[in-house]
Amino acid sequence: MSIDWFPHCDSRVLHAPSECEYCDGHPEWQELRKAWGIAFTGHPPRAGLPRCGKDMRDSFPGYGPGVRCQQPRDHEDDCAPYPAWDAQPCPADAARPAGAGSDHRRWAGNKPTSATGDPAWPAETAASRALYGDHGGREAWPLAERIRRRVRRPFEDWRRRRRGWRKENGWWRFP
Repeated sequence: MSIDWFPHCDSRVLHAPSECEYCDGHPEWQELRKAWGIAFTGHPPRAGLPRCGKDMRDSFPGYGPGVRCQQPRDHEDDCAPYPAWDAQPCPADAARPAGAGSDHRRWAGNKPTSATGDPAWPAETAASRALYGDHGGREAWPLAERIRRRVRRPFEDWRRRRRGWRKENGWWRFP
């Protein structure tokens, strides 16, 4: 069996079942991510959450004293003496942390180009507006972040030049 397509253009983004209609179309990827112990996009790894700590002898008399549930607090499934499987963070969440300029939570995601705007969607990119036109309904990037990035850019360029980088045709190169 081969798995040919990713549900999103960024192969690291995979949402939990019933969160995204495009990811729901690929249940094999969702099952594979569960089996590998990787958290879904937008979810913290359950293995790092606070433990339930319920005494296992209450529900399973075969366990000895001191054996406690290692599942995350408020879990829906049965108590178990081993930790949750998803110990690894989502690769997309790890690569683009919340609040960063490249935060994937601001992306529009997969949508038909003829779709009219929905206020919940993030702003269209300039390339998307040029190719398909602006269908409206999207909020712009926060003004404070745009100003902060514009003010910070000359200082970042100066620091790069001090470290030996040079700019050629708009691209940074290290000699």
